[in-house]
Amino acid sequence: MRDLNELRDKLMSEREEIQSRIAHVQKGEQRETADHQTDNAHEWENSEIRDGVQVEAQDELKKIDHALQRLDQGSYGICSKCGQPIADARLEALPYADLCIDCAEAAS
Repeated sequence: MRDLNELRDKLMSEREEIQSRIAHVQKGEQRETADHQTDNAHEWENSEIRDGVQVEAQDELKKIDHALQRLDQGSYGICSKCGQPIADARLEALPYADLCIDCAEAAS
């Protein structure tokens, strides 16, 4: 049996790390805008990278929030597609996983 408090702590820690990453990216954007020292091509390239990082981080936050909801509902660690338990090793690597490895591979 997994320690639910430990799982919650791990998810919350990852959530805080992602929020910190988003804040760091946003500060970089503000600093770059304030400096006005980059050319348009450089600004565009940085903007594209920043946008990608932010979208990916926001998506990861949603997955973590969903995992926290599943934890509260008692369905954490159960595949949302087939209903079988998700392997501990998978949850260790990807704590917000909602599909077992077989269903995840079938979906990709």
